[in-house]
Amino acid sequence: MATLDSASFTTQQLRRGLILLGAVVLMRAVLVGTFWDQPDPAADPFGFGLLVLVAFLVGSAGIVYFGFTRWVGVDLKGWWIDPDELRGDLLWGLVGIVVVFILFGVFALVMMFGLGMEPPEQVPPSAVGFALILVFGFAVRAFQEETLFRGFLQTAFENRFGPWQANVLQAFVFAIAHIGYIPLSEWPMYVLIFVFGVVFGWLRMRRGRLLAPAIAHGFGA
Repeated sequence: MATLDSASFTTQQLRRGLILLGAVVLMRAVLVGTFWDQPDPAADPFGFGLLVLVAFLVGSAGIVYFGFTRWVGVDLKGWWIDPDELRGDLLWGLVGIVVVFILFGVFALVMMFGLGMEPPEQVPPSAVGFALILVFGFAVRAFQEETLFRGFLQTAFENRFGPWQANVLQAFVFAIAHIGYIPLSEWPMYVLIFVFGVVFGWLRMRRGRLLAPAIAHGFGA
């Protein structure tokens, strides 16, 4: 099965893919930043579940899945899974989770001792809230962002600039795409998101598919 490393896009596919990427970024900024204060899954699991449902139906199923398979015309299943390489993708996904958690720890230490900032307090959610966090992590965040940034954008950059340049560029766009979703006053988060984007892009480079970075993204970030 062909990997993303061998993928290429026509001019029309590039244009349509960029429209879909912009639509998801705009949807997220408007939905969560303007019309809907993101509910806390620990304090308001029903509200958070409703947000997850809307984001999944509009963003994941609508814009990303149907947009890329029907409008852009790509083999989205091939971007994600190769049954013959499933074990390796799962193992590299676990490696990614470990890397992400290490980066989280380093980030927290830098915030506390280097910048004098307190990391946000995390209230443990209920079992329902935790399940919703996992659904959001995989079905919304990881599916949308890995398809858009590591699948589409990194491949488009790679065809023009080369693998590592493409990885850095997509991570930069990935970070700034969170404007409107994360307050600018929390600027260290943008640095962390950029680093995570590089890690996810590296996993995509290692495996040529999106499953490994999506596992690290869904569980770890």
